Amino acid sequence: MKGNKIEVSRTDDGKILVNKGTWTDVFPEDQREPWAQWYEQMHTHYAYDGYADMAKALRALT
Repeated sequence: MKGNKIEVSRTDDGKILVNKGTWTDVFPEDQREPWAQWYEQMHTHYAYDGYADMAKALRALT
């Protein structure tokens, strides 16, 4: 992985895996949209583009 690029993928058991730099998280598919909404809300509140980028990355997963 390079730098702080956001990578979102599915694990073999269907969970969502998020990587960004040295940080990773895994959660169930049904939590993907609530997390995207949370990141959008945080972007609206704090104007940090990384929050908007994370929401986009979560929603871009097919």
